[in-house]
Amino acid sequence: MGEFHVLQVLRPMQGGMRRHVLDLIAGLVEAGVRVTVACPPELRREAELSGVPCLPLELVDGVQLRKDVRAIRQLVQLMREQSFQLVHLHGAKAGLVGRLALSRLSIRPPVIYTVHNQVLPQGGMVKRVLDRVERLLAVETDRVITVSHRLARDVQMQHRGPAWRAVTIHNGVDPVPMMSREHARQILGCEGADRLVIGAIGRMVEEKGIATLIEAFALLLTGGCDAELVLIGDGPMLSHYQQQAGKIGLARVRFLGDVPQAGRLFSAVDVVVQPSYAEGLGIVPIEAMLAGCPVIASDVGGLPEVVVHGETGLLVRPRSAEELADAIRSLLQNADRRAQLGAAGRRRAELHFSKRAMIEATLREYREVIAKRQGVLL
Repeated sequence: MGEFHVLQVLRPMQGGMRRHVLDLIAGLVEAGVRVTVACPPELRREAELSGVPCLPLELVDGVQLRKDVRAIRQLVQLMREQSFQLVHLHGAKAGLVGRLALSRLSIRPPVIYTVHNQVLPQGGMVKRVLDRVERLLAVETDRVITVSHRLARDVQMQHRGPAWRAVTIHNGVDPVPMMSREHARQILGCEGADRLVIGAIGRMVEEKGIATLIEAFALLLTGGCDAELVLIGDGPMLSHYQQQAGKIGLARVRFLGDVPQAGRLFSAVDVVVQPSYAEGLGIVPIEAMLAGCPVIASDVGGLPEVVVHGETGLLVRPRSAEELADAIRSLLQNADRRAQLGAAGRRRAELHFSKRAMIEATLREYREVIAKRQGVLL
């Protein structure tokens, strides 16, 4: 595959999306693809660890016209100076800026746009304008990749692009070696060897649903449940959640911040919770399933494509602390059920969500769009 050159355009990103994109880049390089990355400064060091050249791109979140115009000009200049057989854009902002830049080229390479996050129903003039722009740009997009089938339906409804241009490629991860349960519990600061532990990993932002999880945990404690809650991750809502947890006693709730390779600690956790209000797919539930942990997740976005209710985990309504508490309680009280769901989850994750399958599926799309556009001048 070294005969073609791919430009990966990245917007600012955190959490699972960051992990997914960096894994993809590393896998493509390993497969022999020549990759160049254009990204904001905070991603440059990590991308360079994969052995790829990284070019600075002043791409920011939100709508900031002056900076957005500058980023478009940077991309236009970059693509005029270097020859790329394919451009892969990641996230809505990169998708917008990248395709506007490509539209200014007399001869452009094929473009693939990956949608990573759930499209939320928001109104307002800016939203309507952006939707209109997206529908115009969709005509010039060779392929749209979504990380879940639900996300593909959302994109189709909102952007009204041709169905044949869209394809779903689920996120894939490799299993990581687990620490011993004893060592992992020491790192997590668990008080007793026998006390059950509920765990959640994710950015401390509203859409991850941490407020609902803390409320559900308070209900569990009120009902006499002897358990601990461990929250891993950083973000702008961290102090808010710490204050919320303080009302029920921080001794039973611990915030560990960012933990490198946090998936190694799943051996210490009895139930993993993903209480999101919106989710494109979710890498943490896949990692937990690979570790044999039962998962309770919100029935939103692509999460039902990962967690099969009653077979590999449990699904609950988002924002329902009572329903979430009931689901957690049911698993904490039944060790056999936890083991059954955990074993089934591991089998499903290994079969459907491997990193190798994700890389191979992406390469198939690269080959197809390049073959369709080969020799065609626009």
